[in-house]
Amino acid sequence: MRILIEFYHKNILDNMVAVLGAQPDIVMFYFDPVYFTHTAVYNTYLACRRYIPRLKLELGTCDSTDFWALEDKLSRYIRENAKDEIFIDLTGSNDLAAVASYSCSREGKIDLLYSDIRRSRILCINHPEKRYGYHCFEISDIIEGAGGKILSCANGDYLDKNREALESGAQYILENISSWSYLCSWLQKNGAGMRDKHSLHFQAALTQNARHKKNSPDTRLLHFLARTRLIQHLSITKNEISFDYRDRESLNYLTTYGVWLEFVTYYALKSSQKFHDVKNSLKVDWNRNDTQDIIGNEVDVTAMYGCIPVIISCKMSENATDADAVNELYAVSHRISRGHVIRVLVTFSDIKQRRHGIYLKAREMGIIVMDEADVRHPEFAARLERAICQKQNIIR
Repeated sequence: MRILIEFYHKNILDNMVAVLGAQPDIVMFYFDPVYFTHTAVYNTYLACRRYIPRLKLELGTCDSTDFWALEDKLSRYIRENAKDEIFIDLTGSNDLAAVASYSCSREGKIDLLYSDIRRSRILCINHPEKRYGYHCFEISDIIEGAGGKILSCANGDYLDKNREALESGAQYILENISSWSYLCSWLQKNGAGMRDKHSLHFQAALTQNARHKKNSPDTRLLHFLARTRLIQHLSITKNEISFDYRDRESLNYLTTYGVWLEFVTYYALKSSQKFHDVKNSLKVDWNRNDTQDIIGNEVDVTAMYGCIPVIISCKMSENATDADAVNELYAVSHRISRGHVIRVLVTFSDIKQRRHGIYLKAREMGIIVMDEADVRHPEFAARLERAICQKQNIIR
């Protein structure tokens, strides 16, 4: 039997990388009950068992501040399983656990492992010639390891199939943000009953305001949407506008103000060779063990850079981004991954000038900020990729 000894750590990645790379038959988790619960450890085990169905779990408690007790427990466990092949993972362990592991490793042929996340590899410290596999993580692995689950996300096949229409639509909308703001509000107001009736047909009369002028949206924007075929059968008369949404997704997107900045960001990551598992509109339930599906958080855009999650919040409002947006991004990303995580705020406001204090706070919190100037730049995708890669240099 192959047994991997893990010291449970607050960083979910540190608990999972060696397990999925070494592929043991048994994982022995030692955890300090002062800081962690059986449930937390079991959630991480279940996330690993998704890829190793035969994996068995053993649990042991320890006082992470008592070296002699740690060494004694390790030594006894190793002697009791002397006939098995044993590994000890030092990733995330504190100094006392690392020294105790080294001391016990001299009693037999025990490999000491360490996960080098920057280089996507697992090192065998005392036998460097040995090689281990490295799991290609998805965002769901980390969320499930923390006890949560993904309830839903935008349909990736739909986004890929309709990329040209959605990407060009997003660029045009961002170039005509004022017209889009009025049109979106107008579509919401005049099509309020469409979602319930399951109809794709839109029809609204053009009313007059107090100055006897038509309350009409920008027809140029409507004609552009018709050319992208997000809407069809467009008819504009003096008194009425009508058309058909192409599908339910188009209806949802054209009545959601901020989704278009998410699309620009999503497709920027999809166009890069550096990232995988790119998702939009990720809805997370943080307790998968109860019987109810409750959305705890919704994340605008996520991706994986190596095995490190990239968490992106998109704020399309032209009003300067406030402290709440920064704090929310930090809190959500911290819950997904407490250690290895890259946070990005993409805002269509001039935060660096109009809210310089908030911008500096975001920088201090380790958040990458991409503002209106970055988003409007023709090389936005390259700028975003460069900012993320410089934040955490992954060596492949």
